[in-house]
Amino acid sequence: MILKRAVPFFLVTLGLLAICMPMLAHHGTAGVYDFGHRITTKATVTRYIWANPHVQIYFTIKNDKGEEETWGVETVSPGNALANGWTKNSFKAGDQLLVSFVPAKKDRTFGTCPQFVFVADGHRLGGSGRCGMGSEAVDSNTLPIKPGYEAVAVQMPKDDRKRPESEQEQ
Repeated sequence: MILKRAVPFFLVTLGLLAICMPMLAHHGTAGVYDFGHRITTKATVTRYIWANPHVQIYFTIKNDKGEEETWGVETVSPGNALANGWTKNSFKAGDQLLVSFVPAKKDRTFGTCPQFVFVADGHRLGGSGRCGMGSEAVDSNTLPIKPGYEAVAVQMPKDDRKRPESEQEQ
């Protein structure tokens, strides 16, 4: 009798684990991003992609040698972006920004945890620099600048958190 109840319970539990495990793996960023460095510099927007699963922004920056590079960053989902005051038109090609982000490992020109300040009006979008969740979270503002980008580093204006609550990204 116990065996008749245990087998279906075991199968249902196994099925739920098989379905749920990929969902837990979705945000495994430790192996992808270099949470020991940041890049903080001037940038020019080249492309803005408003799509699931993450809004992406591409821009050009210069390295210490004066060479122009195209970088991209992933942000939140479009739904979360809307909740944080972003729209499909928040960024346009040619927008001048101050940008700070955590770069990918190795020589990949992609990053995460971006903060943006529009040069034209000082408008800020993006998070506060906090990357990750719980005890693994990192304050990217305290990270050293990635080698090769020290000479072009800029000082991001302090986030006074006086933006409307809808734009206060966590």
